[in-house]
Amino acid sequence: MNTDLNPYLMTQNEKKVTMDVEPSTDHAEPKEFNEEEAYKQLEFICLVHHVKKSGNNPVYRIHLKRQDTFVIVLKNIHDSLKRIDPFYMEDDTCTSPEADLCRKIFRAVLPQHILADRQTDFWHKSQSDLVAIAPQQFVFKAELINVLCHQLSYAIANDEDYKKAQQLRHAKSLNQRLKAKQLIRKLIHKFSKLLVIRIDFAIYREFKITLELLKNYLRMFIKQLHTPNNAVPPIVGFIWKLEYGIQKGYHYHFIFFMDGNIYKQDTYFADLLGKLWKNITQNKGAYHSCNHDKAFYQKLAIGTLVHNDQEKIDALDQLVVNYLTKTSQFIIEKSQVKQRTFGYSTRNLERSNVGRPRKLLLETIVT
Repeated sequence: MNTDLNPYLMTQNEKKVTMDVEPSTDHAEPKEFNEEEAYKQLEFICLVHHVKKSGNNPVYRIHLKRQDTFVIVLKNIHDSLKRIDPFYMEDDTCTSPEADLCRKIFRAVLPQHILADRQTDFWHKSQSDLVAIAPQQFVFKAELINVLCHQLSYAIANDEDYKKAQQLRHAKSLNQRLKAKQLIRKLIHKFSKLLVIRIDFAIYREFKITLELLKNYLRMFIKQLHTPNNAVPPIVGFIWKLEYGIQKGYHYHFIFFMDGNIYKQDTYFADLLGKLWKNITQNKGAYHSCNHDKAFYQKLAIGTLVHNDQEKIDALDQLVVNYLTKTSQFIIEKSQVKQRTFGYSTRNLERSNVGRPRKLLLETIVT
């Protein structure tokens, strides 16, 4: 039984937007990754997400009976702006297209003294308070914020740099999705029946490790899969995705495939894989087996999958593969120039001399 289920489950306070760690083109001297900065990046990402969904509606409107009072229309944006650090205008260890876009609009709309003066009370004022935008020139804070969000909404749809980042992100997601689905089809064709196991791997938050060390753990883990034994299940294929979340930090989502004609006990093998991760990480690692929670899934995409069970194949495509390859918001860790966030195995069956068994080779491809 997976003893790490509860500590690793996403809490209600977990941010809904997780972030991929993407390769950076910044070749400056590497710095230690700052998780506080990552949180600030995430707040910019959340703001863009909320503004995009708002349909260009105003955040505030004038009270119907009091012309000097503004009421909140879009509370999610109102709250998001309260959480943002308005003085975080330069990246240090990480960045994101959303943060870059927000800063561009903040600088274009807000007066310089509001952005530069840390003693300003602008961000603590009510939306109905007057604020100075120039000597002897005042506007309601609500009006200024409405303009800010209107300009941000326009930039989300029209800013060339942001559109390019979105297009690259979407193209990468489509390529990953194609590769993952091709692997699944090949495995189904080869084995006719698969045992599908989904596990998330992370590091307990009390252990502060670098991303480079986490990558080393991943390499060691995959290397162990090459030589199955009593402690390592015979995996015939896998897909993995690296993400970052505020509560969980860096973590890997894995889908494993075994020969379903031979193996049936998915939870048993899930625990074996989890114990392998804990052993490789010297007990710093945590894991969560989705196979232990099959009763919670409306459409089941894990466990035994038969080649003619189209409903389950569709569920695997839609609920698992699409999730792993989603077009997610992402941050860029500057110290990881060649970092990759997605990988999958290739399975080669070499035909040997007559009477000799075929050799299974597992090789990892990253994109």
